[in-house]
Amino acid sequence: LINSPHGPIQLSDGRVLYAGKQLYRDNPRIGVCESTDDGKTWNWLAEIPARPGDDPGKYHELHAVEAADGRIIVQFRNHNKGYRIRQSESTDGGRTWSVPRSSGVHGHPPHLMRLQDDRLLLTYGYRDPPKGVRVCISENHGRDWSEPFDLVHDTISGDLGYPSSVQLDDGSLITVWYETLKGSKRAVIRQAHWSLES
Repeated sequence: LINSPHGPIQLSDGRVLYAGKQLYRDNPRIGVCESTDDGKTWNWLAEIPARPGDDPGKYHELHAVEAADGRIIVQFRNHNKGYRIRQSESTDGGRTWSVPRSSGVHGHPPHLMRLQDDRLLLTYGYRDPPKGVRVCISENHGRDWSEPFDLVHDTISGDLGYPSSVQLDDGSLITVWYETLKGSKRAVIRQAHWSLES
């Protein structure tokens, strides 16, 4: 039904939610599908509306996270003016969605996760100098995001990104992304083992 590189998430009620974009359609929608049988079957749940003035065809690569207050946050790559990551929220389990707003974050695509302390972590590729992978934190369940900080800023090529992060039992994090080396058409996988305390 839909596609997105970071895949689905499991909600606290046991459902699996997949935020993405419909492919192979003249007017593809973005929205969410749900599965109540651990991904064996999927149903279209809801469309995410377009922001006024935006071309929804320029929305791509969605990812979702369930915040500690029960809201579901979806962010997505945006190629409308400004290129800021767009964000939409649902307060009813994904059945309806707010009109997207700018997250204030420039880059793409977003990967979201909830930390052990219930803060939200956003990691994303940044393809303007200094190129690399950046991180933002939300202390209020996705309503606002911190100023970004560089996880790495030593990449040479602008062909990089799609980071994914996980938190280990000790609270440290591992973030993995791809990167194409200068003068090469081959990509490598890089990772950073890091801590929010360092």
